[in-house]
Amino acid sequence: MTGQLVQAWTDIAPKDAKDLDLTRDLHISAPLNENGERCPWPWEPQQLVGAPIGQFHCSYCGAMVMAGIPHPDYAPDDRVLTPENLTSVYEWCDPSKLRHENVNGRLECVGLTVIIGDQRVPARFGDTIRKDEDGMFIVIPASEGTTT
Repeated sequence: MTGQLVQAWTDIAPKDAKDLDLTRDLHISAPLNENGERCPWPWEPQQLVGAPIGQFHCSYCGAMVMAGIPHPDYAPDDRVLTPENLTSVYEWCDPSKLRHENVNGRLECVGLTVIIGDQRVPARFGDTIRKDEDGMFIVIPASEGTTT
C-alpha cells in the first residue's frame, strides 16, 4: 500500500470504470457482498435507473442490490484491520486518515488514525474497529480483543 492513494469506488463514474476489477485494484475501495468478498464491478445497479427490475442479484458478486441505486456494502459492524482490507475499512471508517510510519528507513502504511470526537485514536493492523449503534467508531487494540 505504500505510496498508493485510497480512492472511493463511488467517486468513479461507471463509464470510467469499464476496465476496472476491484478484486485486483486494491487502491480503490469496494463494497462487500454478504460473504465479505469485494465486488469486482459494483457500478451495475446504479446504471439501471428507471429499469422495471427492483431487487436483483449483482451479476458480478451475487449480492442483493436495487436497480438505480449504488451497490450496498454488506460489511459487518466490527472489522479487524489487515493490510488486505485497509482500503474498504478506510472508506467505511469515514472520517479517517491513513497513518504512515518510518519502518526500517521506509515510509509504510501501518494502520489508520480514527477521529473520534476531538481525539485521534490509532488503529494498527490486528486491531478491531467497531461501529456502534450511534455510528461512532471504537478502536479495540488486538491485545484487548480477546478474553480468557
